[in-house]
Amino acid sequence: MSTTTAPPRGGTGGAATPAVPGAVPGARGGTRTRTPDLLLTLLLRGFDGLPPLRPAPGAPAGAAVRSRLLGRPAVVVRGAQGVRTFYDSSLVARRGAVPGALSDVLFGRGAVHGLDDAEHRVRKDLFTTALTPERVDGLVAAAAQEWDRVVHRWPGRDRVVVFDEAVAVLGRAVLRWSGAGAGEATDTARAADLAAIVDGFGSAGPRFLRAARARRRCERWAAQAVRDARAGRRPAPAGSALALVAAHRDPHGRPLDERTAAVELLNVLRPTVAVAWLVAQAAVALHGEPRWRHAVAAARTGGPDASDTAVAVAHEVRRRYPFVPALATRLRRDAEVAGHRLRAGDRIVLDVVGTHRDPHAWPSPEEFDPTRFEGAGLCPASQGFVPQGGGDARTGHRCPGESATVRLLAQAVEVLCGLELLVPPQDLRMPARPVPSRPASGFVVTRVATATGTRVAAAPGEEH
Repeated sequence: MSTTTAPPRGGTGGAATPAVPGAVPGARGGTRTRTPDLLLTLLLRGFDGLPPLRPAPGAPAGAAVRSRLLGRPAVVVRGAQGVRTFYDSSLVARRGAVPGALSDVLFGRGAVHGLDDAEHRVRKDLFTTALTPERVDGLVAAAAQEWDRVVHRWPGRDRVVVFDEAVAVLGRAVLRWSGAGAGEATDTARAADLAAIVDGFGSAGPRFLRAARARRRCERWAAQAVRDARAGRRPAPAGSALALVAAHRDPHGRPLDERTAAVELLNVLRPTVAVAWLVAQAAVALHGEPRWRHAVAAARTGGPDASDTAVAVAHEVRRRYPFVPALATRLRRDAEVAGHRLRAGDRIVLDVVGTHRDPHAWPSPEEFDPTRFEGAGLCPASQGFVPQGGGDARTGHRCPGESATVRLLAQAVEVLCGLELLVPPQDLRMPARPVPSRPASGFVVTRVATATGTRVAAAPGEEH
């Protein structure tokens, strides 16, 4: 079995572009390609869907390629200039930009992600209020308690799947922190449903159907939690996500209807569970780069805040393993984008993988090198780094929970680096599909000991 640590396929931002049958010159330079609709391409090929739509080596920074999405002309952009264009709210809108089936499963119908202008700003206030630094402190503390409780059980087990453990730990922590918790067993099951939503939204077939069913179950109990909080049947701690969602009002002063309130409550909970994908990816990266595991272990703080080294590792994991290969938005008006003339309603597609591996911005982009982020803090401001959106977190479409993601991931990195883990042979490649990607094994470890305890000898055939 392979133990490589390659990122999802897709090549570097400057990789050679395969010949595309039917390619013809595009407007004002660039390339126009007669390709299948990008939605179909991404569903079928996942992270392998965009490399044929990347400029050839030597193309100038900001070069774009023409394609189609949802039956409309689209331009695929990447790099810092592409990011600035993609997040220019005077040029683009989010409503209707993403296929409804995908957005309804991942975000929920009527979610903040598909809103624009005043409606978006007012709804976004809900999330920035729920995720203030002080409230994120509480979430990180809850996760620390869960990790401490769980990890103490690992030495007595023959087999631990890191991804599954992370789903349960993060799910129970965020449910309890949000005021929507219902006890360990129920919260563990709900965490699994939230993970199923993330696991299947970008797929077709049975995986997508499982995600859709999990979405319906989650919306039912979340709506009941909101209903009970509003009626006083369920005490929601002041300032908790549940209390804030239940009390939130739209630009006209009206409370959110129960379904929309449930959707937005889940949009606080689900992204926290999604950090489990990053935890599994971090485990793979640290296994392949043991010097960074040792560096994190040496720098461990032992407190609620992770070391700068663990934070830098967290950022490099987010750069190397983006959650999705691409993002889409819709033009508000006729415009020229990177030399391509488009009409209102046409799409701009941001190549996230190509942006994060753009050699103009990232030297040796295929290497795992956390030194890129040393001293960057919790939220690097680089326009070429958009693992959780771009622009201003309060008014734009950058995730207001980014600092929570980084802190939770860095915390998990420190937990893993504080243990002696035996890693049996397994396939640790990140597949091109499904989206998001993670090792199919979930990163299995056998026999665990604390780093300060007795060192456990590797069994025959196992890698240490």
